[in-house]
Amino acid sequence: MLPAYVVHSKSLPERAGHIRRELDRVGIPFEWILDFEVDEITPAVDALYFAKGAPLSIRQKSCALKHIVAMQRICAQQHDLAVIFEDDAQLVPDFIARLRRVLAEAERWPRPHILHLGAATNFYTPAAQLKPDQSVYAGNRVRNMEAYVLGAPEAAARLDWIARHPMHEPIDIAFNRGDPAMGITILWPEPPLAEQGSLNGAFRSSLACKNHSQARLRIQFTLQKFSRRHLKRWLHRWIS
Repeated sequence: MLPAYVVHSKSLPERAGHIRRELDRVGIPFEWILDFEVDEITPAVDALYFAKGAPLSIRQKSCALKHIVAMQRICAQQHDLAVIFEDDAQLVPDFIARLRRVLAEAERWPRPHILHLGAATNFYTPAAQLKPDQSVYAGNRVRNMEAYVLGAPEAAARLDWIARHPMHEPIDIAFNRGDPAMGITILWPEPPLAEQGSLNGAFRSSLACKNHSQARLRIQFTLQKFSRRHLKRWLHRWIS
């Protein structure tokens, strides 16, 4: 199994239990990424990684820095591939079997590439591109950061990009600009292997500016998922 890292804030203990159960269930050992809690971000660190006046909350900055630490560890260990999880990731029941399949298929794509395993806010490959014998497709954006696979070359490229372009937006959005500029291909498995619990209502979001109730998030996510993953594809097949 790939080396695994979990981005986690010690201020969210309920998520620690959740992700431990998820990864124990599928048999993935992991290392915690606990660096840069909100009270550990010094002005020097802030100035190093974030643009002056960036409209980011301290929690968004903490989350970004934890992902940076995870990528630094991947570079330090020279992992060919590793997987980074956020602590609210929810994995499909057959995660390991699906992961093996998409990793094998992703080998056909030239490096550098990053395999985003989650659905984020319900991003799916258009129906017209789907093929019966294919499970990995070129994506058109970063699918958030709840679960993704990359190696030392991709991690080093992202770290270099951040060093040259201090962030003024959340880290996943920053990589929407950075990855294409660096020639990194974004890959999506279809169907996705994970969902983000703070988006589908399983957890209250610690980063969102609008603090919607979990019930509202759950309903909103479910309707959006049905529309984008099922209804649009059904309509495409019917029209075709």
